[in-house]
Amino acid sequence: MSSAQKAIAGALLLSGALLALVAQQAQQDVVERALLSAWIVLGVVLFFLGVLSARADGQPRWLIATLDKAGGWLGVQSWQIVLLATSLPLVILAHYAAGEMERMPSPVAAWTAWLSAVSLSLIGGWQRGALDFKSRGRMFAVAFGLTLLSLPLRAVATGEIPIILNGDEASAGVYGALYLNGAVNNPFYAGWYSFPGLYFFIPASGIAIFGHTTEALRVPAALAGALTVGGVYLAGRALFDKRTALLAAILLIGFHFHIHFSRIGLNNIWDGFFFALTVGAAWYGWSRENRNALLLAGLGLGLAQYFYPSSRSLLALVYGWLFISALLDRARFKRLFSSLFLMSLTAVVTLLPLAWYYIKFPEQYLAPLQRVSIIGPWLDNEMLITGQPAWKILLRQLWLGVQSFTYLPLQHWYRPAVPLLRPIFATLFILGLIHLILRPRESRTILLVLWLVMFVLLGGLSESTPASQRYVAAAPVCLLLAAYGLSETASVLERLWPQAARGSTYVLLAVAIAASISDIHFYFYKYTPATRAEFAHTNGFIAQRLADYLVNQPDGTQVVFFGQPLMGYYSIPSTQFLAPQVTGLDIAAWDQPDRPQPEGKNLIFVFLPGNESQIPLVQADYPGGTLLEETSTDGLPLYYYYEYSTEE
Repeated sequence: MSSAQKAIAGALLLSGALLALVAQQAQQDVVERALLSAWIVLGVVLFFLGVLSARADGQPRWLIATLDKAGGWLGVQSWQIVLLATSLPLVILAHYAAGEMERMPSPVAAWTAWLSAVSLSLIGGWQRGALDFKSRGRMFAVAFGLTLLSLPLRAVATGEIPIILNGDEASAGVYGALYLNGAVNNPFYAGWYSFPGLYFFIPASGIAIFGHTTEALRVPAALAGALTVGGVYLAGRALFDKRTALLAAILLIGFHFHIHFSRIGLNNIWDGFFFALTVGAAWYGWSRENRNALLLAGLGLGLAQYFYPSSRSLLALVYGWLFISALLDRARFKRLFSSLFLMSLTAVVTLLPLAWYYIKFPEQYLAPLQRVSIIGPWLDNEMLITGQPAWKILLRQLWLGVQSFTYLPLQHWYRPAVPLLRPIFATLFILGLIHLILRPRESRTILLVLWLVMFVLLGGLSESTPASQRYVAAAPVCLLLAAYGLSETASVLERLWPQAARGSTYVLLAVAIAASISDIHFYFYKYTPATRAEFAHTNGFIAQRLADYLVNQPDGTQVVFFGQPLMGYYSIPSTQFLAPQVTGLDIAAWDQPDRPQPEGKNLIFVFLPGNESQIPLVQADYPGGTLLEETSTDGLPLYYYYEYSTEE
């Protein structure tokens, strides 16, 4: 028996056993038992074919002919066809084992089926030697070094910078804690804020390590931001050259915008990571006709959909670019058709359980878009206010989207009073655009311009333009273009004065380092101190200070909160996340006849400014406690609190 025949027999035995065993495991917990019985039968059939193929007297000819024909069309070995074919029933099995609720009926079967399906789709399409990681060890070592270099700027003092744990971070943490304690465990379910459940395993892991702390949510985000730096270096190597890649990574290390979102415990920061690696892999696969790179791009396309909603534009970006590139280079498209098919198969297998959920519950898919889109009530209202037709308003919004990169100050979650790109970065970015559009028919130009256009549309067609949180995945392309502008401008000068070429790279590195240091200084020594004054008396700062105090309170503590009309105890979830052992009770006025009664063993009455008249009323009913005052950064009262122990 030849090695090829042995490989086919082994693939059939493995696929059949895996499919039958996982289906058998799921059948114990899942309602759709008839379907799972069919999957068990399919697994048994594959295993039986594997046994036949392992016989000494030879394999079934019809089977070999079928596998050889499919393998020849896709450009893979016959045994790989078995793995590719098995990945689809496995991922369908993952959907049924996971179910459509917060808790999976058969978690072991769901995880095993999904991870196995993704692995089989990659192995089934992989070409041996097409992407040699060993020979590129130095390149990956540099990427790893840049990742480590960027990590301290993102991971150190995450509990203090940004100065408050905002409500969305805390809400993600509260929901992540549900995954940790087993109340929720479905990665293919839309959880808090209609975000896919897979992401919440990340804050759950942080809580498992660091407890209910700010660091538990922000350290994973810092790691994602640091990994993006390494990813931008690799993308720069694929799209441009070593020099441009290094300059882009250095610029991104200190980029104020990216540092900020790397220090916020939400899923936005992962988008930049997926965009950089997926776009870089897709370009490398297309330009070098490398199947393995395209498979990795397919994996990135699928995984990205489990994070922030702007990742959906990654699908439009990659496939839109491939469509245009195919029209311009049909010969290359024909040569790569089978590889692009396998890339898409990997993406489908990775995404299918979540996509299936969205097909059944489209409102969950649309919810993040409907919350921020200007198409609808916002546009109708704007037409009434301005008296302008819809097309003029939309054009104005798109122009705002264009200005978001270099002119308009960022809004919403990050308000540094500067644009996305500060002057040095903006200048280099514009230079990069100029050099890029001088080559309009290049596939690389089309790819990078489409990347920018996606975020012009995303920013312009959503409210609060430019809402900073929607531009995180635009950071890699902005810095790649800035580095390209710097490097290409130097290349022009080198052609004019060849004698200056030897030292030009060092000058470029010095410029990139200086620009990066400038943004670092801006973020930590200008923006961050300014937020202490800006947020001094905001609800978020009140909740943060109160949470810092409540963290050390014992179980059974109850906060009686007098916060009207500004806020309630649970209106900002940071207290709920950071001090889960404490319960809250909102009371508008102590002398109201139907007010709820405090029940905690350890009572803390909190009075926001404007509610001081309630203090003597509480003291009259609970005498002997201790009245204290918490001041803000400006020395003015933030709130008053009265400590009382019912046991005493």
